[in-house]
Amino acid sequence: MKKINFIVLLILAIILIGCKTDPEATYSVHYYGNGNTYGFPPEDRNSYLSGKTAVVMGKNTLLKSGYTFKNWNTKQNGVGETYNEGETITIKNFNVFLHAMWEEE
Repeated sequence: MKKINFIVLLILAIILIGCKTDPEATYSVHYYGNGNTYGFPPEDRNSYLSGKTAVVMGKNTLLKSGYTFKNWNTKQNGVGETYNEGETITIKNFNVFLHAMWEEE
């Protein structure tokens, strides 16, 4: 029984050590056109530590025929978190992916 308890504690310790985040790790913000027909999304070349903020960029040269750029969303289908140009995003322990949202004209 003691051997099983030791093994369980050892496994838990390994899991906890593996879950520890690197305080020096950096993350980035990526922009995607999401069906654009012309132009390029903005490019954020900054690296962010967890807990820092990034300012959401504008649409750059993105265009989509028959549509107007609306905002950005963390999900391609628009069901994630929505962000407008100039808003801030608090970076967590992962990269941020923002997809252009389009409104039909």
